[in-house]
Amino acid sequence: MLKRGGKPDPLRGLRVRLTLLSAALTGAVLVAMALVALSISEGQLRRSGESAFQSNINTVVTKLQTDRILSVTWLAQTEAADRLIISISDAGRPLQYTGSWTPATSRSALIQRVQTEALALGVDAGRPPLSVIETTGTAPFSVAGDSGERYLAAVVLVPAHDSWLSLTLLRDMSAADRQIILLRLSFIALVALGVAVLVALCWVFAGRAIRPIAENQRRQAEFIAAASHELRSPLAVIRTSASALGVDPAQTDRLRGSIDRECARMARLVDDLLSLAGLDSGTWSVRHETVDTDTLLLETADGFYGVARQKGQSLSLEVPDDPLPPIVGDPQRLRQVLTVLLDNAFSYTPAGGSVTLSGAADGPWVCLRVSDTGPGIPAQHLPHVFERFYRVDAARGDKNHFGLGLSIAHELAALHGGELTVECTSPAGTTFLLRLPK
Repeated sequence: MLKRGGKPDPLRGLRVRLTLLSAALTGAVLVAMALVALSISEGQLRRSGESAFQSNINTVVTKLQTDRILSVTWLAQTEAADRLIISISDAGRPLQYTGSWTPATSRSALIQRVQTEALALGVDAGRPPLSVIETTGTAPFSVAGDSGERYLAAVVLVPAHDSWLSLTLLRDMSAADRQIILLRLSFIALVALGVAVLVALCWVFAGRAIRPIAENQRRQAEFIAAASHELRSPLAVIRTSASALGVDPAQTDRLRGSIDRECARMARLVDDLLSLAGLDSGTWSVRHETVDTDTLLLETADGFYGVARQKGQSLSLEVPDDPLPPIVGDPQRLRQVLTVLLDNAFSYTPAGGSVTLSGAADGPWVCLRVSDTGPGIPAQHLPHVFERFYRVDAARGDKNHFGLGLSIAHELAALHGGELTVECTSPAGTTFLLRLPK
């Protein structure tokens, strides 16, 4: 749970907790479903064993009722086929049959236990049945051997051939019990594997779930670092200039001018930071009113003609002959977006260059473009132009720009249901496209 340097990583701790929570919930569901399935499977196996044993009882009873003489061979084959123990008495006299196989517990001990249990259930193997035409007996029950093996057993009194027979029958269920144990082990292994897979999947999905948080945390850290850096520079200049005011009176006007400029830079930076904070917190709102697009373009362009003359550049306004469709939005915020784009264009276009502000209708959109003849933006920087504090220093370094304007413009465009993109860029200049719904 520690980062490099020994600092705790709260996001990793969050990921672990999310993984454990999600794995516990889904694992509990998996275990519950597995237990239900296991219970159903065991029940089916037990019922299958009981049904087979009942079939054994019916087979032997039918044989006793129909045949006056029982073949030892038949008894041996019947016992060996289903791991049975058969004990028959004729009017209380046991038949001399030693069995075809040797159980873990002696046959005599098992037969005695079964008959004792049957007596407790109301069936006496040594007494004739109450009815001379109907068989009576116990329902199948379980008997344990000396080695822990389990047998299904029953005692049946059978009227036959002017006499009666007592049948004590057992079936060794060790194989079925081993099958149940194997089934349980299989379920445990499958559940363990399933839980392991769930933990791995939950770890992956938890990582994906907190990825936006991690990204926001990273961006926040970068944002704070960049803002601190940007604020440090004007503060250092102000502090140095203020210290020099009393030392060199001849430089008073220059130093005061430097302080005023740096204070203005700080004010612009603080305004941009407050704008972004408002956008991030969702406290910014835009008015929704009908905005005349031609008027918006004309008023925005009027504010930059003086800037163009001062910088030795030209500004062109291009609109179609027919009036542009109106826009539903906040005129102040829309003018702010265009101002950011024009300010960037004039700042990064060399003297003698030109900037063009144009508008056109495109289906359900109104497209506003700001193009310049500056140095352009290298392709590797295009994915980052709307990131905060991002500047292409090699081509667009400017002390008066903090790399926040395009971020603010991009967010404002989204608030209006539109989008701001870099439409094209080349060594001959850059074009930003603002698409807004009519």
